[in-house]
Amino acid sequence: MLIRGLSILLAGIVLSAAIAKTARAAAPAQLPPAISTAISAAYANQCTLLKNTDIDGFSKTFTNHWVESDSNGTKVTKAQAIGAIKQQIAAMGLTITDCAATIGGGSVSSDGNTVTVNVEQSADGTVASQTGTSPIQISSKETDIWVKRGANWLQSASTVLKNTIMLNGQVVQQSGTR
Repeated sequence: MLIRGLSILLAGIVLSAAIAKTARAAAPAQLPPAISTAISAAYANQCTLLKNTDIDGFSKTFTNHWVESDSNGTKVTKAQAIGAIKQQIAAMGLTITDCAATIGGGSVSSDGNTVTVNVEQSADGTVASQTGTSPIQISSKETDIWVKRGANWLQSASTVLKNTIMLNGQVVQQSGTR
């Protein structure tokens, strides 16, 4: 959920590699091209919705039972994440000016309707400050699960492996290790 509720916006927002016999990490499994394209498009849609501050539309890109987990085992529901995003937009004047997601491999269920992806996400924007606005950058590494519902892909879960929030170029929050 683009950096899961934008890291539950400052409140606290697998990449699994196989080890070969030579002790080198194997490349992550690649998704079939059509599925990779569809999931990339779903992330791009989330980004567009955030940039347009369409949080209600953004929330529709998730299943009703979406949940995010972090490296400490903390869980956040869809309602909590969406509520936090709306609150931070209002309280901090948060705007997202750019965002991106890079899929680094994953797997597909045998029926083709569930996809687990390893993804790196980033979002750049601004927040209100005493001098006008200040730049904010958010980046994360996650394992996300997407499910196919009709012609659409909806995100059903996210595990945040690493999250970093920078304000004015300074790290203000960092969690996870991968």
